Amino acid sequence: MPLQLVRKPPIGNTRNDRLKITLDGRHTMKEKACMLMQVKSWLLHEQGIDTVGPSDFYISLLDPNFYPLTTLRDARAVADYVLVMQNPYRSAADEYDRRPPPSGPSPF
Repeated sequence: MPLQLVRKPPIGNTRNDRLKITLDGRHTMKEKACMLMQVKSWLLHEQGIDTVGPSDFYISLLDPNFYPLTTLRDARAVADYVLVMQNPYRSAADEYDRRPPPSGPSPF
């Protein structure tokens, strides 16, 4: 796979403990998702990493002719918004203790 870890220059390094992933080239969203899956596979098989925390993805939006898009369809500026996906996975703690409620009146 064409993946490599590149050391950041010491100037301007903000010392955060996050890995920046750059997906080069102009591609469809489906192709970018495939590239991200290749990164995931590389991290697992080459570095033994399979779990990540909150992640930020920055994408440059392009029209079909590869010109940058700066507004959404309703003329709102792209730079003014953040697209957030809430956690789609339920917590195991939500399902852990599912005892049925007591039936009948309580003796107390």
